[in-house]
Amino acid sequence: MMNLRILAFLFAATLCLTVPGAWAQQDAKPPEMDLLKEMESISEPPPVVEAKAAEEKEDGYLTKLVKNFHGSLRLRGMQYTQNPPEREGADERNRFGNVLAKFSDKTGGKNWDINLGGWVEYGNEENTYSGTFAHEYLQDTDRRRRILELNELYLNITGEKFNAVVGRKTITSGISTLFIPSDRMRPQDVNDPLDPKDLNLWQARGDYYLGDWTLTAAFLPVYQENKVPSETSRWMGERKQGDTVEADMYDAGNANMENDRPRVSDTNFGYLLRAKTTFKGWDFFLSYYHGPNPYYVVREERRPTAVPGVTQPVRIKEVVKVDYYAAGFSTTYEKWEFHGEALYNYSYGYKDDNYLSYVLGFTYTIDDWAKKVGLEKIDVTAEYANEVITNFQNAENYVSSSKKSRLGRNDFLSRVNVEYNDKISFQFLCNFTLTTGEKGRYQKLMAKYKFRDGLISRLALELFGGQSDSLYGRWSRNDRVILEVEYSF
Repeated sequence: MMNLRILAFLFAATLCLTVPGAWAQQDAKPPEMDLLKEMESISEPPPVVEAKAAEEKEDGYLTKLVKNFHGSLRLRGMQYTQNPPEREGADERNRFGNVLAKFSDKTGGKNWDINLGGWVEYGNEENTYSGTFAHEYLQDTDRRRRILELNELYLNITGEKFNAVVGRKTITSGISTLFIPSDRMRPQDVNDPLDPKDLNLWQARGDYYLGDWTLTAAFLPVYQENKVPSETSRWMGERKQGDTVEADMYDAGNANMENDRPRVSDTNFGYLLRAKTTFKGWDFFLSYYHGPNPYYVVREERRPTAVPGVTQPVRIKEVVKVDYYAAGFSTTYEKWEFHGEALYNYSYGYKDDNYLSYVLGFTYTIDDWAKKVGLEKIDVTAEYANEVITNFQNAENYVSSSKKSRLGRNDFLSRVNVEYNDKISFQFLCNFTLTTGEKGRYQKLMAKYKFRDGLISRLALELFGGQSDSLYGRWSRNDRVILEVEYSF
């Protein structure tokens, strides 16, 4: 009786298994059932191929846009401790706030994708915001912030040994941590100099991977200048004794000069070549750039007035052609990281200074001792930056070089990150300029608290001071407290 039941069960099971598609998802089959295996091979396509095909079919271009959309929302409030310098048209308030919503997205196929990104920003700062990104998008000549800024729009193509980018994207260089001499091809919105945003560059760039080397060539057809504070902004600094005009944080001594910016033409194209590699624990890079200088110089010319035979001097901000030659290294040893880089700037026709800018520094990680005092980790970074001028500006009618616009001419920089736990951390950041007659200091203390993944707050204090001729000395009235809440998704 038991044998009959077993035979009946096996017969019924065989009938069920031979129904087309009834067990299409079964991978394991009894090896003795040759007929069953043959029928399954006819009625069942390979499950892995089917799954992949279904997935590819499901993730269309629009679906990928939805899946790849990321962003953040930041609320920022600032309270200055002193009134700004008195000047006509100045915004004399000490309390400001703004909201910044960033976004990024992409879609594409197996070896290519289209990327876009940007932000929407607005606040109560006067003479700071203007229109949308749609105006002057190829080369934005407005110093004010765009309420809607599309700073990324590019096609990315990948291959086994290469990567190509065409469109608007950031382009960075250098290997240092706090001060990066060769990172000069990144125009920024610095209406708030301590809260910059990358504006990015139109480019056609290719990266080729050759063993341990990455070789890069970039064509930069459009020069984009920085967006700077208004002439009445407190960031333009204090008026120095004897000045007839307001001090300009980007030098030249005159905030009302004409601006002769490079137009979009073949005479103002930029070119970058770079090679980087890793060899026995050492990272190295070499780079060369030819094109417009991101720092302007001042040219003076005389123009006729309404009185016949009488002329008057006119000063013009001009961006001149330069060559950059840069190199750098980085390596680690136990808990130490050491880095350094140098850049040599050559100006055609001596319209600007020729100079060597360099930086050396380290980062040291303290973890064992930190845990003994109840902390998770402490990272200490210190750098020294300096500049050596090999030839001073010496072209006819050029009266001011880019010297005071250039950072890192004789500076000590440091950053200390203290991680208490996975929710609370602290940071101290400082920059001391040591040049005789231009000594100044900037210090920032910040506490960060993570409420949960994607939601953080920051509370910071920024302090400025120094001699009247220094950048930070002119910002001595800009001490402020900053509170931020940021949600990322």
